[in-house]
Amino acid sequence: MKIESIEAFPLNMTFLPEVAPHMLRALTHGTKLTLCRVVLANGAVGYGDGGGTDRSWVGRSALEALRHCKDSGVQMACYDAVGKTLGVPAHVLMGRQVRARVPFAYWTIDLPPDLFAQQVRHAASLGYTVYKFKCRPWWDPVEQVEAASKVAPPNFRAWLDFNGHLREARLALPILKALSQHDFVGGFESPIPQRDVEGYKVLRRKIDRPLAIHYGGGCCHVRSDPGYDPGVNAAVQVREGLCDGFVLGGGDVDHLRQIAGVAHEFRKPFWIQTVGTALRAAWIAHLASTCQEALLSSLAAHDLWVKDITSVPRVVDGYLPVPEGPGLGVEVNERAVAELHAAPPEPDIKRISTVVYPGGLRWRFASEQQRHEAFYFGDLPGFIRGVRLEVREDDGSRAFSDLHTRCEKAPMVEG
Repeated sequence: MKIESIEAFPLNMTFLPEVAPHMLRALTHGTKLTLCRVVLANGAVGYGDGGGTDRSWVGRSALEALRHCKDSGVQMACYDAVGKTLGVPAHVLMGRQVRARVPFAYWTIDLPPDLFAQQVRHAASLGYTVYKFKCRPWWDPVEQVEAASKVAPPNFRAWLDFNGHLREARLALPILKALSQHDFVGGFESPIPQRDVEGYKVLRRKIDRPLAIHYGGGCCHVRSDPGYDPGVNAAVQVREGLCDGFVLGGGDVDHLRQIAGVAHEFRKPFWIQTVGTALRAAWIAHLASTCQEALLSSLAAHDLWVKDITSVPRVVDGYLPVPEGPGLGVEVNERAVAELHAAPPEPDIKRISTVVYPGGLRWRFASEQQRHEAFYFGDLPGFIRGVRLEVREDDGSRAFSDLHTRCEKAPMVEG
């Protein structure tokens, strides 16, 4: 099963209009994706979500690539192509399947309370029962949860992901306790920086909700100071009992299954999260179905696109059926690929975001990163009752340009 060719097709995706302004503002997950196509010498064609740049595998064995290729798109495409050649689903090549349906979650970036509630309704209509939601210090989390709780079905739960923005246990406790009063809140992800071993011990003792953390590393969006949150290794996380479960990411099947083995040894449930198309959702479903402790809801955020390159079985009662066909078990729509490949990219728009406090204080920022770090470093208080975010996009005016330039130099404070 030699690899005859590897091609990469850049795709310009489009977010659903309801969430697009917030997803594009956040910048953590963009609309530019890549589809990898691998063709074997026997004519079998496989597809991967992402990567596709490592052409050194042309002429080499696709079976070898399953274990040794570090290009996630090429590896995924080989699982698809080899599975099609052998007439078996990808999970057969990954390991022993332990379940045919895997828990799957809806996901978005942070949203204002009314839109969060609308997205809860939307997620429930798609069959989801779990929503992984980014909780950010420029919103009032109690207001967000109260709004969403009013419309959520009885068994619908949200996991709130802080990416360390609660900063320390002393600040985190009153907020997490207030949120825990709502049955709608199912758990918390990375509430404080993952370097804070003692802080996590305190939170686990005093919070009546499960805590999940990123396996073996940090969780914070800080770029200017690499030492801000290096986290601690998995041995410390397990030995010190810092969490109830893990968050796994990445695109290497063997690496993820090695971590899954550690999680199984210590009975730590986990979910796999890696954002992409429905093709990636299919890959996650196959992989998670071979992991005993993949008991928490994984995600690919594939339901956020206006148009996708394929589709997976519908989520039913919070579970995604693992595709049953050979390879990844889904058919890629070549027409959709051509359209998304030819589509224009989202324009690069400058924005000024303003954090508005109920007393009238206003902090203006020129970028999402600048705002993240201002909160991480304690320059302004987060998660205040009544706080909100306003965003102004570049209107081409001199006034906007001048204000943006001033904010780039340093955040501006008024009031």
